[in-house]
Amino acid sequence: MLNMKSNRKRELYIVAGGSRLGANIASMLSKSSKEVVIIDINPNAFKKLHPDFSGYTLAGDAADISALEEAGIGHACVVIAATDDDNTNIMVSQIARIMFEVPNVIARLYSTELEEIASDNNVKVIYPYRLSIETIEKFLKERGCLQ
Repeated sequence: MLNMKSNRKRELYIVAGGSRLGANIASMLSKSSKEVVIIDINPNAFKKLHPDFSGYTLAGDAADISALEEAGIGHACVVIAATDDDNTNIMVSQIARIMFEVPNVIARLYSTELEEIASDNNVKVIYPYRLSIETIEKFLKERGCLQ
């Protein structure tokens, strides 16, 4: 397989997806003075970014290698796949880990059926429903409603 990695990683963060989650993550990273590029196929998604966002926006398909290259994936230390589509998030995370050897890759997934694909390539998977269940369970236990 063609390896397109760059030996010059820098503190570049790429967020794929301008969903509410993606926009908030990109804004948080920008606020922490990180170099951030957020990619979304819909340029209107960038309206969700915090007014002080100082990163870069790229209108394009995050699953397209040329868009990821334009975003600087060859230099990225982190890629966060936060689109609203599991297949896109898996594709972005696989491109980042396998082709570009990005050391830190996170994918938001709704379906657990794709977990094996992601975990086989050292991708950290976030499941919103699991986080919600864990938070609710912790809340109820703290109040003595669950044992």
